[in-house]
Amino acid sequence: METVQTCAPNLSQNSKCVVERNSSFNESECVRNIMGDLVHYGAAIRSYFTHPMKNETAETELLRPTLGTIDSLKESCFQTSGDTSENETAKMWGNSSFDNRVRMCKMIKGFYVRAITINRALGYITSGDHKK
Repeated sequence: METVQTCAPNLSQNSKCVVERNSSFNESECVRNIMGDLVHYGAAIRSYFTHPMKNETAETELLRPTLGTIDSLKESCFQTSGDTSENETAKMWGNSSFDNRVRMCKMIKGFYVRAITINRALGYITSGDHKK
C-alpha cells in the first residue's frame, strides 16, 4: 500500500481523485517504493521455483516471462543493490504444490494490480507534471 500512497499525484493536479495526502509528491520515494515492489515480486517468483510444483515445466514457462520483465525493468530503469527480500519471500511457500499454486495465483493477481499502479506512477513521473 505504501507505493499507492507515495506515488499518488498531487491533489491540485488531479482533483477528481479522493486521496488524503499530508505531503507533496516525492519522486525519489515513489521510485524507491516501486523498486521495493519489483524486488519483492521477483524474489517471490524466484523462490517459488525452489519449492514443490505439480508440473514444473509448465509453471516455469508461465512465470519466466514475468520474472524476465521484472528483472529487465529493474536493470533498465532503476539502480539495483540486490534482492534484499529474498529470505523473507522464501518463507511464503510450503510443501504442498496445491497450496503454493493458490498462493502464487493470488500473488500474481496482486502483482497485476500493482503493475497498473507502477505504470501510472512512471507515466506521471515521465510527464513531469509533478514539477509544475
